[in-house]
Amino acid sequence: MVFGTRLIKNKWLWCAISAYLILGIYLLYVTYSTPFLGIKLEEKNDQWLIIDPYYKEWAEKQKIATGDIILDIDGKNIADLENITYNPVIRVAKELTLLKKNGETIHLQIAPFDIPEQLLYVLVLPGIFYLLSLFISIYLYYKQKNTSLINLLILFILTVSLAYVSIGASGRLNSVGTVVNRSSMLLCLIILIHF
Repeated sequence: MVFGTRLIKNKWLWCAISAYLILGIYLLYVTYSTPFLGIKLEEKNDQWLIIDPYYKEWAEKQKIATGDIILDIDGKNIADLENITYNPVIRVAKELTLLKKNGETIHLQIAPFDIPEQLLYVLVLPGIFYLLSLFISIYLYYKQKNTSLINLLILFILTVSLAYVSIGASGRLNSVGTVVNRSSMLLCLIILIHF
């Protein structure tokens, strides 16, 4: 009977690690695939003007200035994007078309590696934390006595790591990233209290 209970607990733990791997890889992919821009906009005379780019150094290198008019985001006319009306921020984009004050039209292609700060703080550091958490969890599973406290500690470590990794996808308003971020934040507290 004890062996059967231990086997069920081990299956649940490996299911948790499998879910951790699948969700973590997906969330890191979402974070990598779409660059986060955070460009604040303001509507004037039915045109959307840039008022504050989040990554100022990157914006200067791309010749993006305050007062430039946004025409298209990822090939779609900005007037057709309903979410801009409710939240005037360009969160993510791979392509931008701008109209400069002098009448020049600029078309920008944005790659994930264009913004080094984003790459480091939203992808590399969470990715390293994700892998370290996985290795520590596997180490604890094999090297420590298999008790319910160790299993709870492993689940806590994996949940905290998922919360951290999901920040990038949640900031991009990815639905899976948002659900994982919110639920893992709550689950962290529940597991800690249970521990």
